[in-house]
Amino acid sequence: MRLPPTDGPPPPPDPDPLDRPDSETYSGRPGPPLGMTTYEADGITLEKVREFVWEIPQEGGMNAPARVLASEALLDEISEDKTLQQLINSTHLPGVQKYAVCMPDGHQGYGFPVGGVAGIDVENGCISPGAIGYDINCLPGDTDVRLSHGRKAPIEDLRERFEDETAAVATGEEVVGSAIRLFTESGSKTVYEVETTTGQTVEATADHPVKTPDGMVEVGELESGEDILVHPFEGIEHEDTEEFTLLTEDDFADEDPQVVRILRERGLLPLRSTDEKFNHLLRLMGYLLGDGSYGGNGQTWFYGDPEDLESIRDDIRAVGFKPSKIYERDREHDVEGSTFETTEYSCKATARSLRYLFVRLGVPEGPKVENGFTTPTYFDRLADWQKALFYSAYFGAEMNAPAPQHDKNLYCPKVSQTRTETTAAAGREFYEDMSEFLSDVGIETNAIEEFETDSNRDEPTVRLRLGIKNDTENLLRFFTRVGYRYHGEKQREAMKAVQYLRKKKRDIARREDIAHEAKMMADGGTDVSEIKTEFDVNDRFIERSVWSGRSGRPRPGEEFPNYEEFAETVAVNKDGTVVVEVNEVREVGTKPVYDIGVTHDDHTFLANGFVVSNCGVRMMKTNLSYGDVQGREEELVDALFANVPTGLGGGGVYEGSAADVESILEEGMEWALAEGFAVPGDLEHCEDEGKRPEADASRVSQKAKDRGKNQVGSLGSGNHFLEVQRVTDVYREDVAAEFGLEPDQIVVLIHCGSRGLGHQVCTDYLREIEQTHQGMLNELPDKELAAAPAGSHLADDYYAAMCAAINFAWVNRQLIMHRTRQVFEKVFGRDWENMEMDLLYDVAHNIGKKEVHDINGEDRELYVHRKGATRAFPAGRPELPPAFSDVGQPILIPGSMGAGSYVLRGGENSLSETFGSTAHGAGRLMSRTEAKQTYWGEDVMDDLREQNHVYVKAQSGATVAEEAPGVYKDVDEVVRVSDALGIGDRVARTYPVCNIKG
Repeated sequence: MRLPPTDGPPPPPDPDPLDRPDSETYSGRPGPPLGMTTYEADGITLEKVREFVWEIPQEGGMNAPARVLASEALLDEISEDKTLQQLINSTHLPGVQKYAVCMPDGHQGYGFPVGGVAGIDVENGCISPGAIGYDINCLPGDTDVRLSHGRKAPIEDLRERFEDETAAVATGEEVVGSAIRLFTESGSKTVYEVETTTGQTVEATADHPVKTPDGMVEVGELESGEDILVHPFEGIEHEDTEEFTLLTEDDFADEDPQVVRILRERGLLPLRSTDEKFNHLLRLMGYLLGDGSYGGNGQTWFYGDPEDLESIRDDIRAVGFKPSKIYERDREHDVEGSTFETTEYSCKATARSLRYLFVRLGVPEGPKVENGFTTPTYFDRLADWQKALFYSAYFGAEMNAPAPQHDKNLYCPKVSQTRTETTAAAGREFYEDMSEFLSDVGIETNAIEEFETDSNRDEPTVRLRLGIKNDTENLLRFFTRVGYRYHGEKQREAMKAVQYLRKKKRDIARREDIAHEAKMMADGGTDVSEIKTEFDVNDRFIERSVWSGRSGRPRPGEEFPNYEEFAETVAVNKDGTVVVEVNEVREVGTKPVYDIGVTHDDHTFLANGFVVSNCGVRMMKTNLSYGDVQGREEELVDALFANVPTGLGGGGVYEGSAADVESILEEGMEWALAEGFAVPGDLEHCEDEGKRPEADASRVSQKAKDRGKNQVGSLGSGNHFLEVQRVTDVYREDVAAEFGLEPDQIVVLIHCGSRGLGHQVCTDYLREIEQTHQGMLNELPDKELAAAPAGSHLADDYYAAMCAAINFAWVNRQLIMHRTRQVFEKVFGRDWENMEMDLLYDVAHNIGKKEVHDINGEDRELYVHRKGATRAFPAGRPELPPAFSDVGQPILIPGSMGAGSYVLRGGENSLSETFGSTAHGAGRLMSRTEAKQTYWGEDVMDDLREQNHVYVKAQSGATVAEEAPGVYKDVDEVVRVSDALGIGDRVARTYPVCNIKG
């Protein structure tokens, strides 16, 4: 989209995005046929019904076919994740009519694809929170979840910050980070503890899956002796990082200005302790200090095995630079007269700016032996998990791997360094700081050792050495909390060592119990010969236990393997997971349980080391033109951001009483009108006039009401936003006139939902549905499609509570609009009525509604489930407000910040094709994690402002990166399909002026 300059006439309009040669346009002009009649997608065959309509035939347990409405370009994107399989699974729900439909913006969701629509019979079908939005909950609150950067945190602690966190996913090949999409809590459930033969435990509900060598198996189906996968590494407890500035441009004042520019463009200046890129730098610094060096022309070299160098290359990319390929060369060595040849692997970064950054952060230039380097001064202000990033990488380069000693013990892992006599004190200080860090995380070290060395240098040198104490508990803490980074072979050996030490602990504990019990039996008069027959140990052990007594704990038995024997029987996967036997599964009572949902395709995460697996939009018109706003964008966006609450947690335009929440849930927009937050015209231009009559506040839990009480009139976070836009294109002038839209007009789009209240409603009913209707759940191919049978008490209660949450969402958006009107009054110095700030329409997303539709010539009442889809009724439908009964329902389709949005109206074919539905947005192409790795929020905001004249303000740069224009599908293509199929006729296109986000 080209924008007009800040002054002067606008340029000619962009080419019509629907006027393309590969299909029939909305006006009916035919294009050449595409020729494709079927589409293959990872074992799923779609048959082409007609242009933009693809069908997956009914087979097996499907109760109806499945349809995808998409161009081939969109179908390519839709087929990249599990959208199609989720769509097929949804057809297994009882009572599905005609077909389940995926809209053009469809993408993978939980249970049901986002952009999915299904009409389910009200009498003989069901209502499914999974087809509206929910997740499964099944881990107690104190279960540790592995997070990115070697951290861990109890799952309960993620409640308020899960959207900003990254969980660890073991894929079989590696451990990768995955954004956490959902957090849910389900009250108290019966919980079972799974214990392995090496002593690891995890608690979960019976239906929670854990990973085995043969796939995922529910906890309730596990038996003693079965194999499961665990990851022995645990990590360090998460703690918030103190925020401070590490480097500014002043630290590079003596360097070429180009160095400063490059670092600034990559988000590395200023560099702060809380920056995500700093965590990647810490790892690189630790390894560089060990197995790295500086070369000529600003080069920074790293040496290691190819597998580990790939991880280093990934981190170089993560901080914004391009690494070299991996180099290979043969080298000949001569050690005390013995010659041998090795292959050396290396990679480098050639950016001088990165090298200078490392130097400023504390990795010195020049020979390390002569350099007086020690720990950077800022280290004492870092969180322990950040220090571990640095030290674990240093250990990966410099520390010896776990190795057997004698008597079934392991050597203590050691690091050593050579220093000149002049720099020996600095070297000792470096190890003292290292020892202090290890002590802080519960790991004891031996005293620092110092040796004289033979050297041909001009100055005498000394060798310093620091070792980890090698008692079992201490080694376990070291290997599971810190370990070796950038050295897969050492880390996998450490995982073997952990399993050996845990097994050794259990054997010693077993023998200790036997010794104690044998002594008690002997003291009670039992003959020693009889005692010997009671226990599976050698006779001498019983005799010593009874007659000689023991001064300490027993050693492992003679039959217990030494480390080398044990290591030969244990295979460690590339991701560090190992196979262990289940020792016991036992019920441990009832506890509150939680779960998280990750975006990674595996849909698993690491918990205690085990691998486990309502919104809407409204548009407000104004009589302002783009010229009225130009030059005041920053003032306007700052005022909106300051006055409209955004982000996670509490705080809204209005903090009401418990009675207010009850009234909002029951009355919807009528409450806002009575309280002075709305005018009659607002209700007249809202879906269902802003009130669901089936709503029943008594069906909403007190916890949900408490969560909503202080969030009325707040945006929330993620993809929710408030955007000031201008109308750039009008396609149907007659409909646009009915809607009150014209070119260059300023409008406001508000996208948000029912906040924590709606989420809690879903969580509460999910728990009850899982418990009450387990039989139906067992018949479905995906447990995330939990459903209550139509006509059941639970189905009726859930529907009434969901309708109450819809009422809450309407009021939430209304109060934001009310506050927006006040902001415009202050900025432009005019009453909002004078600026004609009237509501065009408000329509809900993520919703289930009872509607009557034609099924094979017969009117039938259905639960129409729209997950990430919007209602799109044509003219004449009785549910429409009178203002739109003759023209059709306005449809609001937000696009990305750089692509604009669309206003459509309900198409004539929507009722027959999609149960009166169409797309609700552009649809994501990229996960939030990938987006944050690809985009830098400040850069996105700068580009939008400088290149597109769009002003954005958000709680954090990460939020902007997650919503960058490049992470979404092409909204023009989505609308093209909707328009061509006649399910949503395009009326106008809008483009952002300014935007605020949570």
